[in-house]
Amino acid sequence: MTGLDAAVDHAQVGIRTGDVEQTVQAALVVAADGAGSTLREQAGIASERRDYRQTAIVTNVTPQLPHHHTAWERFTDTGPLALLPMSEGRCGVVWTVATEQADGIVALSDDAFLARLQERFGNRLGRLQRVGVRQAWPLQLLSAKQSVAPRLALIGNAIHTLHPIAGQGFNLGARDVAALAEVLVDAVRAGQDPGSAAVLARYAGWRARDHRNVTWFTDGLARLFTLSLPGFGAVRSAGMLAFDLCPPARRMLTRLTMGRSGQSPRLARGLPL
Repeated sequence: MTGLDAAVDHAQVGIRTGDVEQTVQAALVVAADGAGSTLREQAGIASERRDYRQTAIVTNVTPQLPHHHTAWERFTDTGPLALLPMSEGRCGVVWTVATEQADGIVALSDDAFLARLQERFGNRLGRLQRVGVRQAWPLQLLSAKQSVAPRLALIGNAIHTLHPIAGQGFNLGARDVAALAEVLVDAVRAGQDPGSAAVLARYAGWRARDHRNVTWFTDGLARLFTLSLPGFGAVRSAGMLAFDLCPPARRMLTRLTMGRSGQSPRLARGLPL
């Protein structure tokens, strides 16, 4: 992308593909270009960032036992370790480690990597037999100061890049998409300009509470599980057990992580637009 210009009744985006440049014009531009969003920067939207000093090692493994479409997450002293069901009996792995450990773990042989991962995850799925290509992603919290600008709406990681703990980044981005789609469809049906300030304000206002609550929850949980105070591990474990034994607390968490603490988009409820 070479530029973003917002006019009174449209926006223009400059795009370069190889040596070819072209300009695309539309009533609204949607920024879905990730944490390093060029569109967000072009629009002058500021953001807050915090380095967690952790790195997510991402790969896939084939376990000995079937996963039965069950996702597993274990909280360790270096961060969460998640195994997520995939096709062909495989599991996606998101393994959070201290950043200074990441290069050494990625560089391990397949057998050594599987042995280290097995030690951390346990034997719930039997022996971990094969591992795919490994990648390392430094973790940070990114929160944009606003989710809209003239003729521009931000969704997903362009607004909020979260710690992978509890796996809420994708869910939050999916609700952004569902809410924006509903706002735009309703606006067009009412004969309104889908890129107008009033329409974009409805989207921004709708999503603000969900963004704030989920960001607070995931950031707080990430901080909780990286504290290394003497004796705090036992307190943390007792707190998790108490939470698990408290149905009202579990219901409240379920509503938060499913985006049901406020108005839920029609698509998120399985309803047509």
